[in-house]
Amino acid sequence: MFSTTSAPPATRRRQRTGSDDSVAAQQLFKRLKRSGLTSETFKPLQNTPANGEVYGREPTPSVARDIDSHDPATHEHANLAIRKRGGKNIDRVRREYNHDGNIELTKNNTYSVSRLATTPAHFQSHQGSAKWRGQLVPSIGYAIATTQTEALVWRYKQGANASDSSKPLIIRLPHASPDTKQPLPLAALVPSSPEPGLLVVMPVSGKVTYWETISIAATMDLDRQKQQAIHGTIVGLATGERATNITDAEPQGFLITIDSGKIAHLSIADIQGKASISAQILRNTNSHNGGIFESLRTVFGAGGSLKEIAAVKASNTVHRGQRDCIIGTSRGLLQLWELSWSLTHSLKYEVDIKAKLVDSIHNLGVIPHDCENQYFGVLDLVFLPSGAMGQVRINSGHQSTMELLVLTVTSSVSDSRYALHVVGIADGTIHVPIVHPVSCYTTPISPESSFKPTLLVPNEGQTAYVVFEEAVVLVSLEEVLNSPDSQVRTETTKSHDPFQDVIDFRQGKGYRVVGCAMDIPEKSYKGSACTVMIQGYGLIKVSVAPLGEDLTFSDRATTTAQTKLEQAVFYGPQQSLLDFSGRPEIQFATEDIEDAAIRICRSITSSSSKHLSTAGPSTEQHLQRRAIALSDLVKQLSKHYQPVRPSVRWRLLWEAEKMAAAKAIWRCYCDAVASKPKGEKVLLHELVECISELDKTENQPDQHETDPVRHWLVHDVWRLQILLPWVTKALILLDEESHEDNIPMSSAYRARLISEAHDIQLMALQTAYSFRQDNASLYGLSEGTMIHDLLIEDGSGMPEIWTSTSLICEAVRKLAEYFQNFATDLDSHNSSDEEGNSAPQQLLEQTAQSNARLVDMSCKIHTERVRLLQADNNLEVRAQGQELEKRSDRYRRDLLKGLVNIGLYHSAIKLGEKFGDMEALAEVLESEIQTSQDDLDNNLVAREETDDVRAKIALCQGFVDLYFVRYGESWANAFFARFVDQGRISQLLVHGPKQRKHLTTFLRGHPECAAFSWINEVAVESDFAVAADDLGRAQKQADTVWAKKIQLSISKLATLAAVTNEQRDEDSATLVIHHINCRVEVLDAQEQLYEYLKPTIRRALNDTPAKVDAVMEQYFKRFVNAKKALRSAIKINVKKIAEEKVLDVEDLVDTISLMDEDGLDPDSDFAAGRFLTAIKLVRSCMLDTGNVQRWELLGKIIWRRCIIQDNWSKINRTDKKGDAQVEAETVGTALFKTLREGFKSNFWDDYPPFEPSSVLGCGTTFESLRASSRYDKASDNAIKIIAQELSIEDGVLQTSMREGRLEKWWSGIIDAARMSAWNEAARICEDNSRWRETERRFRDQMKREDEALWGGKRTDGVELGVDEEGDVMMGI
Repeated sequence: MFSTTSAPPATRRRQRTGSDDSVAAQQLFKRLKRSGLTSETFKPLQNTPANGEVYGREPTPSVARDIDSHDPATHEHANLAIRKRGGKNIDRVRREYNHDGNIELTKNNTYSVSRLATTPAHFQSHQGSAKWRGQLVPSIGYAIATTQTEALVWRYKQGANASDSSKPLIIRLPHASPDTKQPLPLAALVPSSPEPGLLVVMPVSGKVTYWETISIAATMDLDRQKQQAIHGTIVGLATGERATNITDAEPQGFLITIDSGKIAHLSIADIQGKASISAQILRNTNSHNGGIFESLRTVFGAGGSLKEIAAVKASNTVHRGQRDCIIGTSRGLLQLWELSWSLTHSLKYEVDIKAKLVDSIHNLGVIPHDCENQYFGVLDLVFLPSGAMGQVRINSGHQSTMELLVLTVTSSVSDSRYALHVVGIADGTIHVPIVHPVSCYTTPISPESSFKPTLLVPNEGQTAYVVFEEAVVLVSLEEVLNSPDSQVRTETTKSHDPFQDVIDFRQGKGYRVVGCAMDIPEKSYKGSACTVMIQGYGLIKVSVAPLGEDLTFSDRATTTAQTKLEQAVFYGPQQSLLDFSGRPEIQFATEDIEDAAIRICRSITSSSSKHLSTAGPSTEQHLQRRAIALSDLVKQLSKHYQPVRPSVRWRLLWEAEKMAAAKAIWRCYCDAVASKPKGEKVLLHELVECISELDKTENQPDQHETDPVRHWLVHDVWRLQILLPWVTKALILLDEESHEDNIPMSSAYRARLISEAHDIQLMALQTAYSFRQDNASLYGLSEGTMIHDLLIEDGSGMPEIWTSTSLICEAVRKLAEYFQNFATDLDSHNSSDEEGNSAPQQLLEQTAQSNARLVDMSCKIHTERVRLLQADNNLEVRAQGQELEKRSDRYRRDLLKGLVNIGLYHSAIKLGEKFGDMEALAEVLESEIQTSQDDLDNNLVAREETDDVRAKIALCQGFVDLYFVRYGESWANAFFARFVDQGRISQLLVHGPKQRKHLTTFLRGHPECAAFSWINEVAVESDFAVAADDLGRAQKQADTVWAKKIQLSISKLATLAAVTNEQRDEDSATLVIHHINCRVEVLDAQEQLYEYLKPTIRRALNDTPAKVDAVMEQYFKRFVNAKKALRSAIKINVKKIAEEKVLDVEDLVDTISLMDEDGLDPDSDFAAGRFLTAIKLVRSCMLDTGNVQRWELLGKIIWRRCIIQDNWSKINRTDKKGDAQVEAETVGTALFKTLREGFKSNFWDDYPPFEPSSVLGCGTTFESLRASSRYDKASDNAIKIIAQELSIEDGVLQTSMREGRLEKWWSGIIDAARMSAWNEAARICEDNSRWRETERRFRDQMKREDEALWGGKRTDGVELGVDEEGDVMMGI
């Protein structure tokens, strides 16, 4: 069955008791036992700057050598601390568990991963192609890693005492083959006292070697090593069979898995407990018939082998010398064996669980039933805790009850789906009550993988650890074990998804798992942990924390986006093992990712994250660490969590800007502290104290927090937008406090505080904008989004930009003004204050330069805020943006003028150029030229400075000429507008020929300059058509009658000249002239009215109100006294007339038509024809504008006023009156005079007079007036008042029609007026005939007299005569 190559027992006993070698071995062991402390024990840990990880103690050259080196001398100094088991050992383990000093790789609320510092450096750094196989023995805290030829043994659990530190042992393996194509030897540590033994199995030959202690195995004397080993062979291995795994089956037993499906039971002691090696292949010696168990022959092939063994697990000892083990195949066949020390074994039963497992998976709906090309297999299994872990309860009838956790895989072409099944076997019945699909990991198992997926479950059974070659998966089992009915469920159910997560290793680093084991925690610890051996890296511990008292299972049921991001941000860049890039199986909603990113960002800027410390000697380093964390956060988002909304990216960028600005502020503070005079304050310290408690995190004096500046930088960087406005406020408050205390600040002290204020605001904002510009692409902002560090994209829906809040904009501007005023005042006092203390000139000059940069910053942040407001969808916000833009332009010009006042006109010019503010540039340059020239003209410049002033003027003029070339029209408009604003527009006409083109463009584009533009058009451009148009615009701006009339006349001449020069066609010119004639007609009417009122105006005092009152008293009493609206309007019109200002046509017509008839001179032509004049104006405007409705309404109102001027009721009473009296009363009415004047000029032929009934009710309703365009801008209330007052006029007309029988009189009055006009025309014609006859007779008589006097006579030989006209002619 088995063979041994060890010496006979008697020989071995003689060697152990009598030989020198045996004595030497015993002395060597005693010496090793006492050598726990060495010279290397207290050497400090070495840090690696590459990734911040601390490795274990550096091995001495005797240990840290190449694994293939076999120098015997190197092992003579190897030391391994030996500790006995007992209570003290448990205490040390507890202290080690709580204070392990390991390197934390990641941590969250659920689990943590740390790197053990006890891993040998050689194993940590080995990432070559050579493979390792590892084993961990948690019960003794030892680890072993084997290669083809050697084994590396070390203690990976260290206690609190320094003496527990140990060096690794390198053991050369016997019978080893250096051929790398051969499978690796199987090695296992055997727990024993005082140190473990070592068992090595060669997988191909089946040779077995066992040393009772690793100290013996580590000897460099190969002969002694061989002599003190126990040797044996696994008999029964066929050719080509390989041993693939070794499983501990204590006590004194191991199970060897063979690739053909066989299992060998290996014992390292005989029944008396002496060391010996024996092995036997498991074979069934019993036969079961019926029930669920089948004959072994249907299961086992020749030699009793199983195919594709997936797992071999041994349970705890049931009876002394006996042990149960379960064997599972990948196809779901389970066998339960009973083993004994004497190598006897029996198969208790076997069961096929594949069908149940497959059904449980399909019932979840994760994998469809009909999915083709699927492979289903068992990967591993463990006993679930049931009383003692893995103890199988044996019932009567050789039946057993047990509960297993089985790891399965369902593979397809694209991925693999893993699951954990709770399998219960009770009384021959199989049930799968619960299945946990592993949803977070679907990576297929590589065919080249040498490490099989391993399932680990701690004693407490809270969490399952599924260890793959390049990942560790955590699955919570609390629902499985804590559910009250978990033992009696008969159907597969899926309740709340348990917690799951993946600990991924980085790809391409060569990291692979070679071994793993569950840790044995201290009794009081309710969590769990496992240790994983990773080739090329070392040992890591994965610890799952227990649930807190106030937490439930649901609190751990989800892996959150925040947890994943925090791990990547705070741990990803610091180590090379774990991969935090995320897995495709674990997806989060975009909203969750964005919220998590914002929360993490805020926790960094406020130092509220548990991953950040809040105290340290270097504030600079603390700020830098937080800045790096923010950078890592956005890198993680950009690389693995796209897309993120732009608004979120901007918020993350702004928080990072604040952190960068905080570092700049800290440097400013350090410089201020280092340079401040003794006894003076530092501004940053004071302004932090000034900030309200609601806007900062308060110091805790009871916790000895005494530094407000550092405290603010640690906790309140995210409130930087609150601190910056306080810079200016604190400066003002300190100034006010000094005056209240009657201790005014010296100029030097005040200048230093102002300089600090400039530094804080400038460094903060400049750093923020530079950071924004440099990192725009990192935060996913396109290149077109930023121009000159400013936001230019659509800002709709974006939060307020922190660099341009209203408070910061105001504070920066006020600080710039504060220094400019301070410097100007200081200059007026010869750079000293009231006490004669002068500010350092160098400091003032430096601050002045900073002030120029601060003005630049003020312009920039105002521009940014304007852009954001104007991009908003809210119309009110947009209006605010437009208003702010106007104020910003004014602020900028004031600040640039302030720079000029402190002698920085070059900086003012550069800033004007930068922001394209042509108005500011024009103001700066023109004022400099004008001021300097005035100083020269008034002899205010010293003789030695005259050349400098002239050079300054020439320089400024050079800028003016340059800007015409560089900026063209925009500069010309600003520069020429400066002259217009100052009333010096006439000076524009004397500019040189280089500017004439720009001047013409400017004048043509500015109608307000039309009064001068026409001169330029005539004199320079010779464009009479444009000149006529300019004059047409200019007359609209003229407010005096004479100016308007002159401009219209010149416009008429220019129009005619344009026709002559073929610059305008005759038809358009005729239309223009018609418009001009209409306007001149209105002006003529106003001149007539003025001439008529002139005597009254001149008799009044030389005071406009007095003149108005005099005219109102004489001419406007009857019709407007009781009408407040009309009286107020007439009073305004009279004032304009008195001042010879131009009236609108409608106002002029109202004024003429509302004059009292009683106050007029009845014999004057104006009184007789005033209503006809008004009606003619209305008709002319109606034809000119085409607005018939508006002017027709006004014409009817005028006609009604004409009718009601006289008392028709009185005229109608003709009793006791002769015809002469009645005719005289009728002829004297305004109606008769107006009709007669119209007939004289034949006006009524084209514009018949309105009958009284047709004008009745005109303008007396609100609707009729509102429909007229004349009252577009009038309020409803004003229109109602006017309608009421016009109704009064309409009432008088109604009375006249009713009591005066006006309609009866109408036709007679028309005929009488027409006859009167004709009679007057005939009389005029008769008078003209008589005058022409008298003229003819006089001419004939004179002719006769001339002929008698001159006819036939000669003068100087020339004959004289008289022509037909009676003139004397020569040469006739």
